[in-house]
Amino acid sequence: MFDRRRFLASTAAALAAPAILPRRALGAPRHIKIGSAFTTTTNAAFLMPKYLKEDGIDGEIVLFPSLVERMQAVASGDVDVGNGGLSATMQVDTKGFPMVVLANGCDGGWTMLARSNIGGWPDLKGKKIGVQNGSIALVSLLWKLKQEGLDGAVELVYMDNDKLPIPLSRGDIDAMIGFEPYPTFALLNGWGKVLWVPYDTPMGKTNLGFVASAAFVRRDPDLARIIVKAHINATKELIAHPDIALATTMKQFNMPHNIAEASNKNLFFSVESGAPFQSGLRALAKMMIENKMLDKEPDWDAFIDTRFV
Repeated sequence: MFDRRRFLASTAAALAAPAILPRRALGAPRHIKIGSAFTTTTNAAFLMPKYLKEDGIDGEIVLFPSLVERMQAVASGDVDVGNGGLSATMQVDTKGFPMVVLANGCDGGWTMLARSNIGGWPDLKGKKIGVQNGSIALVSLLWKLKQEGLDGAVELVYMDNDKLPIPLSRGDIDAMIGFEPYPTFALLNGWGKVLWVPYDTPMGKTNLGFVASAAFVRRDPDLARIIVKAHINATKELIAHPDIALATTMKQFNMPHNIAEASNKNLFFSVESGAPFQSGLRALAKMMIENKMLDKEPDWDAFIDTRFV
């Protein structure tokens, strides 16, 4: 839940803070915090510090299991920028804490599995599905349930992505929809089978954005430009060298080679932030409003700020 008093106090303090000069002026590096997630869609974040160092900036990665907490931390200034689940970013923005999407982060990256006794969608009636609350996985799932005539006919069990595989293995839930590497981890352990690859909704593969608070960008656009450049370079490195994406998954998520390799096939790293990406954002907002996850659309002219890409 939002603590508005805390947010307002944090924002006021951030706005009152003096401008910080670059490293060349002070003789010491600027330190920034990058909020990221326990999902491989955010692998580019782990490569950003080396690119930031070229501009005299120390980058610290701060991991959050909850996507809403991650976006609250960006909005409040507890972290400077973040890899944002775009559904959570919209929720924070439209609740009065202006956010900006600076670039695409990664397309795709989530899958739905079901236990072996589930032959198809009709078998899920009255069953339990694990999903992260507020996530794009939930948005897509709610759309699909309506398509299959199961709206209100299943029980949704909310948990973070890394917590989904074990309940599926035990039969505590009958299906799960979550982000890599956890669906592949469950799949290759034999705990479930692929029921749905959820990219046929109006939002397609829209998933992750590189985001900041509007106050941060307004206060220091030059720093924002440097950080976005590091995000772009890190993402392009992953695209050009799949072995780096593989090694990052193995190291950061403690996954064996076979799971890392298979899960990376469901990741579509991209910094393409033009019309297709923005169209997906608008479709996502409409889907969220339909599912009562969002009260209104963001102010698109303010919410999308891709001038640094």
